[in-house]
Amino acid sequence: MSNLSLSERIRGFFALTLVLSIFFAYDMGIRPFADPDEGRYVEIPREMVVTGDYVTPRLNGLKYFEKPALFYWMQAASQKIFGLHEVSMRLWTVVFAVLGCLMLCFVGSSCYSNTVGVTSAGILATSLIYYAHSRLIITDLVLSVFMGGTLWCFFTAFVGEKASPQRQKIMVVGMYMLSALACLTKGLVGIVLPAFVAFLWILFTKNWKKIPQMLYWPGIFAFLLIFLPWHICVMEQNGDFFHFYFVVEHFLRYTTTMHDRYQPIWFFLPVLLLGFAPWTGFSLVAIKNAALAVWKKKQTSTENIFFLCWIGGVLGFFSFSGSKLIPYILPLLQPLALITGMCVVKSIESRNSDLRIGALVNIFLFALMAVAYFFLKSTIANILQNPDVVVLLRVFAAMALAAAIMLLAMAYPAYSKISPINALLVFLFLAANMMWVINKGSTYYQDIKKPSTKKMAEFVQLNKKADDEIFCYNRYYQDFPVYANSTVNVVNFVGELEFGANAEKEKKVLWSEEEFWEFWRTTEKKIFLLLARDQYRKIFTTKDNKHNILDFDENFVVISNK
Repeated sequence: MSNLSLSERIRGFFALTLVLSIFFAYDMGIRPFADPDEGRYVEIPREMVVTGDYVTPRLNGLKYFEKPALFYWMQAASQKIFGLHEVSMRLWTVVFAVLGCLMLCFVGSSCYSNTVGVTSAGILATSLIYYAHSRLIITDLVLSVFMGGTLWCFFTAFVGEKASPQRQKIMVVGMYMLSALACLTKGLVGIVLPAFVAFLWILFTKNWKKIPQMLYWPGIFAFLLIFLPWHICVMEQNGDFFHFYFVVEHFLRYTTTMHDRYQPIWFFLPVLLLGFAPWTGFSLVAIKNAALAVWKKKQTSTENIFFLCWIGGVLGFFSFSGSKLIPYILPLLQPLALITGMCVVKSIESRNSDLRIGALVNIFLFALMAVAYFFLKSTIANILQNPDVVVLLRVFAAMALAAAIMLLAMAYPAYSKISPINALLVFLFLAANMMWVINKGSTYYQDIKKPSTKKMAEFVQLNKKADDEIFCYNRYYQDFPVYANSTVNVVNFVGELEFGANAEKEKKVLWSEEEFWEFWRTTEKKIFLLLARDQYRKIFTTKDNKHNILDFDENFVVISNK
């Protein structure tokens, strides 16, 4: 428990908030919006602001029901207050990245010690996968913070030190409210996954008497009060919402491979080993210690069972899903960072061998990755027949080199007479430095792998008139309508616009090849057409359509029929 005065804790809280804010906000506007995810999560709120319809999400003017509306509302509010640009649109992911670390610090400080709280927050902030998602405009980091809050409320109410009846009721209400916000961020997983973790803990500890205490009616009422209004409104306005949102996007998405995101059952294990770098070795030692505490039935075994159920429950839940994406495991990072923080602090205070072992495991893992890079880079590129893979591997090699230097710096103090606390401070500093390398590497990789249409879109925005038509050829570039400040037509492509196009057939947004070129030749309107440079060369070696080249860069060309 904390032994600091209230004023000291407040000053420490503000100092940590400032440090984390600078850490996560640094260079947040350096990249243009990435296609497709960042473009999508900016364009839907942009259309909400333009149309004034905050109930029915629309992507490129068409209904889009894959996600609930809370994140869109936050993005729309940021647009209205600060304008539409890279910094304002990445503001919420930075805010929630900071909130996630502060929440972990509060739990660690309240339940264990200030050192555990601050160390755990530092571990979470400097883990590769958490930091990387603080740079991306997607819903998963926001979901993980709401879900983390839900489970920490459960932990405070039922798992940790026995809470008073009044405190327990407050925590249960908070648990339901945060779960409802998680559901409004990314669907029913916001209640299903925390309930699954809670059930596992009850099952393994045989605390069946906790179930009636969990079913506290003010909490359930608070959940429904937050969860239901938008869902009722959107269903009233859209008769096709229920089946697509609940059946297709929840049940079928989990149980089938309909979204072509199937990966083997072990997919998340290497993702987690790499994603929790540079703390992977220490986290493995921490998991081993927690499992041993449970096995030996130590006093903290109930808490360790909860942490292991949280980590294992999230990992198992998504491992058996038919759809797997890297961000899905973000909700397990908070308990993993906490037990890793406890392990590191205990090792420093008792001067046991855990720090040394963790550093050696880290060095071993990164040595394996370095060997894999040097011996398999050509093989991987040949198998995938994709030259961009080499670029990705070079970026990865740069990150691995930075991590290796940092790990060697950690290993040296572990075997020397340097104080372990100084070793930890050096390690945290170098971990933060590695995040800088990652930030620069990701910017370079995006430029090569997924170049932005920003320059072309801004040209179109400046030169188009009200009755001009804008088209994307052979692909819907999701950052293009954002920077063009307009919805666009799409030629020879369906993708995730399929549901909206079928639901609103009266809207002519998707065009076949034949329809488009006929329109190109016969219309009196001016058409702006965006296409990749390689597509331009292929098309106009076989087609004799008159056109004017208006603007181009190394990746794209904008042409017109007038």
